[in-house]
Amino acid sequence: DRLLELYKTEPDFVRPESARNEVVSFVRSGLKDLSISRSAFDWGITVPWDPSHVIYVWVDALLNYATAVGYGTDPAEFERRWPAFHVVGKDILRFHAVIWPAMLMAAGLDVPRGVFAHGWLLVGGEKMSKSKLTGIAPTEITDVFGSDAYRFYFLSAIAFGQDGSFSWEDLSARYQAELANGFGNLASRTVAMISKYFEGVVPAPAAYSEGDLIIQKIVADAATTADAAIERFRTDEAIAAIWTIVDALNGYITENEPWALAKDESTRERLGTVLYTAAEGLRALAVLLSPVMPESTSKLWVALGAADGLGALVSQPIREAGAWGLLPAGATVTPLTPLFPRVEQA
Repeated sequence: DRLLELYKTEPDFVRPESARNEVVSFVRSGLKDLSISRSAFDWGITVPWDPSHVIYVWVDALLNYATAVGYGTDPAEFERRWPAFHVVGKDILRFHAVIWPAMLMAAGLDVPRGVFAHGWLLVGGEKMSKSKLTGIAPTEITDVFGSDAYRFYFLSAIAFGQDGSFSWEDLSARYQAELANGFGNLASRTVAMISKYFEGVVPAPAAYSEGDLIIQKIVADAATTADAAIERFRTDEAIAAIWTIVDALNGYITENEPWALAKDESTRERLGTVLYTAAEGLRALAVLLSPVMPESTSKLWVALGAADGLGALVSQPIREAGAWGLLPAGATVTPLTPLFPRVEQA
């Protein structure tokens, strides 16, 4: 009854909804007493009061969540760390969403803040398997596309909480379209134009046009939407929101044609505003995407000259990334090698 009350009063305790429905149905069907020890084998931790029994391995394992952060040894650390979220594979959901909360309730401790069950990676419609030789070593991907692209793909292409199919063709297509042609090209040409037209110094913006203000709103909205998606454990939706900045800035540059503005001295102020807008948008992208793609965003951060005025990328408050005008005018850009080099197709 206490478990069912927990699921009722905290509907987000188990996520996604499909996992919650499974757990509630399981508990409603009736629970039996759980033996915390086993006597059929001797591997495991001996029960202190009966050496013929060992602790049931899941009871022992679940306790580590609390004892590892100070329960019983460091009350201050335990209070700081607990309760926490659990992100687990869907095949071990019941241990974490049924047995573990019951153990904590029995001990008089707070239950976790929530349990999120993620899905499986599928290859050819089946779960990756060693016996069926359908497993893929991560290095097979990172050796070709790099670790940032690996992280980007698996965090964005698959809805977290659901099963997702992997294919080399999909990975390659998204790498070329979204990373190389989208984000990477945006970064390269923005830095290159600031170098060419303003001797490598980020120009100060003049009066903002309606189009400029639209970009500013897109950046602010993307940051807010991404933050809300992360709270729901939907990294795929967060990245999709952030990517609206990439698409908007690429369209903005095409529409404003800074290469044409650079030909006329009378439009130099406008040129400065356009390139500052692009650079400041990239500053926001570097911060927002840094948890997903730390290597490429660090390179971009340095190339934008942001470190001198704003400090290290890892120290930037992500929730404030959508604020406008943080990149200092006068920052010096440096040459940027392609963030996502072309991959030759075998």
